[in-house]
Amino acid sequence: MAKILIIDDDGIVRDALTIFLSREGHEVFTAADGGNGLLAFKNNLPDLVILDRDLPVISGSAVFQKIREITKAVPVMILTGYDAPEDAAAYMAEGAACFLSKGEGLSNVLTEVARILGSPVQPSVRTSGRRGPAAAPGLARGLILVADDDVAIVNVMSRFLRDAGYEVITAPDGLAAERLARKKKPDLILLDIFMPGKDGLDVLKDIGPEMPGVGIIMITGNEDEAVARECLRLGAFDYVPKPVNLDALAERIRARLLLQNMGK
Repeated sequence: MAKILIIDDDGIVRDALTIFLSREGHEVFTAADGGNGLLAFKNNLPDLVILDRDLPVISGSAVFQKIREITKAVPVMILTGYDAPEDAAAYMAEGAACFLSKGEGLSNVLTEVARILGSPVQPSVRTSGRRGPAAAPGLARGLILVADDDVAIVNVMSRFLRDAGYEVITAPDGLAAERLARKKKPDLILLDIFMPGKDGLDVLKDIGPEMPGVGIIMITGNEDEAVARECLRLGAFDYVPKPVNLDALAERIRARLLLQNMGK
């Protein structure tokens, strides 16, 4: 299989792509900024590069140009956090293998990897198979609500959890999260603290007392211990900082759902 280098400052995207691509048998290397990305490229000479356009230290555009100066033989896939048709045309004209929006989810990324490398897309990539982290015994039908205003994160988490056997519903803001929680009665809620309309702490204050049996795991972009303590005081089961470690999150989810299942 292929050696693939992922250069992206979004930890959850790096983790998810690493998990999915390693599962397909590829050797995966990662870097969180442009400088380390270039070093990783020179040290590992990958068969394919997945490159975020917006990077710290050295921009994705500069990394792309430097890779092209080193070799034009290695295909480079460009990822971006938003749609930019004019940028897509420019990158393609410069020889990029493809230009993809993270907002469209990672399935497109995995499909393009398979196309570029000339390998068939495995069922675990095409569909939400069961080759992700296994759900706790008897909980394959557990319903999880993912509430976050970051579309890329929602897509990654949703794909990861569906691969694990869970049913997933999503909400883009706090108000929508409250409505869905009351309507669908999920088994567990992944709730971003900072969201438009109504933040996660206020949602927790409102639905926590209404749904004492539902595990709520708070997710945030910082590691503020005071915020963490406040979440736990308000009844959250746990608190996870971004970038989210998906394997660790899966363990927390399994633990909480197992506790809920034992209490039934």
